[in-house]
Amino acid sequence: MEITLKDLNYRYKSQRQQYALQDVNATIKPGIHLLLGENGAGKTTLLHLIAGLLTPSAGECLIDGAKSCHRLPSILSGVFISGINIDFPMRSIAEMVKVHAPFYPDFSRRMLDENLAAFGIDPSTPLSSLSTGNYQKAKVAYALALRTPVLLLDEPTNGLDIESKKLLQKMVATNVSDSQTVIISTHSVSDLENFYDGVIDICGSRLQYALTVNEILDRLDFGKANTPPPDAIYAEPWVGSFRFVSEKTDENWSDIDWEILYMAARKANNKLLKALNR
Repeated sequence: MEITLKDLNYRYKSQRQQYALQDVNATIKPGIHLLLGENGAGKTTLLHLIAGLLTPSAGECLIDGAKSCHRLPSILSGVFISGINIDFPMRSIAEMVKVHAPFYPDFSRRMLDENLAAFGIDPSTPLSSLSTGNYQKAKVAYALALRTPVLLLDEPTNGLDIESKKLLQKMVATNVSDSQTVIISTHSVSDLENFYDGVIDICGSRLQYALTVNEILDRLDFGKANTPPPDAIYAEPWVGSFRFVSEKTDENWSDIDWEILYMAARKANNKLLKALNR
C-alpha cells in the first residue's frame, strides 16, 4: 500500500492557535521508513492520521487513494498501529488472536508463536501482569505477526533491554516483507539502522524531507576528521575528532550517520535542505 499526504494539516481542539502538523506533503512507498522528530514535533499525530484515528483539519491522508479517516474495512484490514500509549483491548495475546486477528487476512499464527517464544512470553499470560518491557515485547510480536500492508510502530524499542533489541532486529529482518510499508517512530535510531529504506523528518510540525536512503546518499556525505571540511553542512566534536555531513562531491558512498543527519536538520536546516533538494 502507498501512503499519500496532501497539504495535510492537523490542529487539536485544545490548541486552536497551534498546528500539530502543518502543510505536510509526501508519498511513502513500501519499505521500512524511519520517522524522526523531537518530542512534540507531530510524529505520533502523523501516525494516528495515517491509521485513521484522527481526521485531518485540512488536506488529505490517503492509503491507496482512499482517505484513511473514512476507515473503510478494506483499508482498516491492511493497517495496524502499535504505540506506547495504545493498549491492547483484550486480556491476553491469546484473546487478541481469537477476537482481533481474524480481521487481518495475512495474520500468521506461526510467526506470532515464534516471536513470543523468542521473547519468552506465553500468549495466555494476562497482559496486565506483564512488566512494561514485556508488555511492549508482546505488542510488537503481535503487530509484526499481523503482516499488514501498512504497519505503524511508535517507539517499538521503548523499554527493551539490549538483548531484546537485538531479537527485535532479527524479527524485523524475518517478519517484514518487501511489499509492506512500515513506519517506525523512534529516538533510538541506531536500534534498527540497518533496515531503513527511507527517512521522514518532522521538525516543529512541518515536514523537513521524506526521502529514500539512496536519495540521501546520492546527495550527502558523512564522515569523521580531525578538522571538519570547510564546506561541511554541519559538524560536531566526537572523541578527539569531528563528525560531519557535507554535500556529496564524488561517487563514493558512506554510511548515514543518523544522529548527525538529525542534528543538521535542526542546526543547519537551510543548508541541509538545499543539498537534499538539489
